[in-house]
Amino acid sequence: MSQKTGKMKIAASYKVAEPIHNLRIRVRVVQRRSPLAELLAEESEGGETRDSNFLEEEDRIFSWQEKVFSPFEIDFYADEKNCLTDCQREYHRSIRDEELHGARLYSYTENDSYYADDGVLTKPYRSYLSAKNQTALPAIQNLKPFRERYNKNVLDDGPTDARIRSAHYLYTERTTMYVMADLSRKDEPATGSTDSETLLCSVTYDKARKLLTVSPDFTFDDEHDDECHYSVTNSYGIKFNYRIEHVSQGRTSPELQEQREDTRREIQQLLAYKEAELHKEMQLAPANLSTIFLTLDIVSGHGFSYDGLFITYFMDLPQYWSTKQKDRLSGRTQKCRLERGSAHFSYCTDVSLHYPSSEFQRAKDNASSFWPRVLFSVASLDSWTRYRIQGYAVLSIPRTPGSYKFTVPTWRAKGNIVDRLRRFFIGGSHELEDITYCGIPIAHEGKVLDKSNLHVVPSGSIKINVNIVHQNGINRKHFNDHNSDKVSADALMNNVESVLEQFKAAKERMIKIRAMNL
Repeated sequence: MSQKTGKMKIAASYKVAEPIHNLRIRVRVVQRRSPLAELLAEESEGGETRDSNFLEEEDRIFSWQEKVFSPFEIDFYADEKNCLTDCQREYHRSIRDEELHGARLYSYTENDSYYADDGVLTKPYRSYLSAKNQTALPAIQNLKPFRERYNKNVLDDGPTDARIRSAHYLYTERTTMYVMADLSRKDEPATGSTDSETLLCSVTYDKARKLLTVSPDFTFDDEHDDECHYSVTNSYGIKFNYRIEHVSQGRTSPELQEQREDTRREIQQLLAYKEAELHKEMQLAPANLSTIFLTLDIVSGHGFSYDGLFITYFMDLPQYWSTKQKDRLSGRTQKCRLERGSAHFSYCTDVSLHYPSSEFQRAKDNASSFWPRVLFSVASLDSWTRYRIQGYAVLSIPRTPGSYKFTVPTWRAKGNIVDRLRRFFIGGSHELEDITYCGIPIAHEGKVLDKSNLHVVPSGSIKINVNIVHQNGINRKHFNDHNSDKVSADALMNNVESVLEQFKAAKERMIKIRAMNL
C-alpha cells in the first residue's frame, strides 16, 4: 500500500487590493492512517485506524492577527506572575474573564515573541571572515584552530561586520502571524517546547507594497488530486496531513464605497504634500541671500584595485554659507562590483546653498577658501567583509553656472609593509581623522599645508558631473508686483512690426541706389 506524500511546501505572494483585516484562512489537520492500521481494520471489518492519544482531526478558521491560545499558553498566562508586558497582562485578563480553553490549532501574532528560526538566537555569533578562513585551506595536522592562531585584536569577531553587510539592505514595514499545531500526546502536560509545537503556516503582509506572502501556499480544492495537502510528522513518528484554504468573504457595497473614499483621501493628501514640497523647492530666494542650486552626479570609478566599491561625499561649507537641506550635505552611493576595472554608480543628489548677497561677489573674486567644495572618500567592502580605504579626493565647486564634467584623481596613505599585508589579507588601512585634510582645511592659516610626513600613493579616479545654477536675490523681479516693468504681448508685437518696416524701407533704399549707379 502506497503512502500519500503530499505536495511541496512552496511560498507564494499575492497582491492585495482589499483591507487586510478581511483575510480569513481555514486550516484543517487530519491524522494520517498508517498502512498497518488500515490493513488490520480491513481484516476486522471496520474499526478505528487512528491513534486517539494524539490529535485526530481539527478544523479552524483564523482571521488576520487573531489570537488563539494553546494549552500551554492557557496554563502559563493564567498565572499573573508570568505576565510581564502589557500584552501578556491583557492575555491574562482575557483568560480569566472569558474562561478560554486551549486549542490544538492556535496562532502567534505580532505581539508574541515567537521566531520561526530560533537557531539565530541560540547559536553563538561567528564572523563571516572567520568562517571562510577556516574552510578556505585544507586541514593541516597539529595546527591550532583559527581563533587561537591569530591575534584577536586584529580580527574583529564582533557584530560590526554584520552591521556593515546589512547596511545595503532595504527594510520595509511587514507584519507576520503564525498558525501552529500541538501534535504532542493528549495525556501529557503541555510544555510549550519546540517538540510539542509545529509551524503549519506563516502569513506575512507588506503594508508598503500591499503584498501578502503565504508560506506554504494555499491548497486549492481538487477532488481528483489525492496529494493536494501538506504533510508533517511529530516527534513520535506519527504523520499528519493538513490543508490551508483561503475563505475570505467578499466585500459589500458600503465597504467598497468606504475604500474608494479612503483611497481618494490618500491621493489628495499625497498630492497636497507633493505640491507643498514643489512650492518649497521652487520658491525664490530671500532678497538678502544669493542661492546656488547644485546637482552632483557621481558617475563611475576607475582604476581601483578591489571589488565592492562605494563612495562617500561631504560638502564643506565655509563661513556665512548655509542651507536648509542639511541632510543632503553628505551621502553614500550604493556598493558596486567592478566590471573591467570600472564601477558604475550614476548616483545623483541636489542641494541649494545660500550666501549673503553683499558678500557673494567678493567670495567669487577672492581665494578658494571662501567657496564650497566637495570631499570624497572611496572605500571597498568585498565578499569576505574586508574593508579598505581606496582613496581620497577633493573637488572645488565651479564659480560660474553651467554644466561640468570632471575626472578627479584620488590618493591614499601608503603605510609600511605590515600595513600593506594587513590590507591585503584581512582588510583595514590608514584613515584620515579629519577628512578636510584631503584638501586644505578652512581653519588652516596660510595657502600651503605641510603634508611631507604623510606618505601617499596615487589611486584610481572618479568621474563626476556637476550642474550649477546661480540665483541672485537683489536683481530678481517679483511676478506678483503689478508696478514692475513688464513686456506685454502687444508691446512685443509692435516692436517686431517696427523692425520689419525699417528693414523693408532699408531694402527699398538699397534698390534705388543700385538703380542710380546703373
